[in-house]
Amino acid sequence: MILPSRTLVLVTDGARMVLMRNAGDALAPRLEVIEHREVFLVPNRDLFSDRPGTTFSSHGDGRSRYEAGDPHAAEEEEFLVAAIAALAEFADERTPAIVIAADPVSLGRLRGIYPPFVRKRLMAEIDRDYTAMPVAEIAHRLLAA
Repeated sequence: MILPSRTLVLVTDGARMVLMRNAGDALAPRLEVIEHREVFLVPNRDLFSDRPGTTFSSHGDGRSRYEAGDPHAAEEEEFLVAAIAALAEFADERTPAIVIAADPVSLGRLRGIYPPFVRKRLMAEIDRDYTAMPVAEIAHRLLAA
């Protein structure tokens, strides 16, 4: 893939985010890290002490369980919203393109919260988790994509 100069690259997985800008040229990209964030998400097994509560119907013998919820997924969603906000902070009229690489689940969640300027400038979506890779390896993988 050819990355025009000043292209923004967002790499995220729901708990880690690296936002980079191509400071090189289109055929020899040099990704510079603009922002890096990481949060520790507590697993659901550590948040819940037991099974969801049970409620009794006001008439009859029926019972039902309360929904347990998924605080882990809610925290990931909140982190992804913050990642898109960081992308919005650094994008301007001189940003020719945006590339987003995320694991498939996070990418699906991101698609629902893209602002219009991201949709307009979105050059590629890559459904791979590159967050644990060094920046040079990410640049190499983007060129090969």
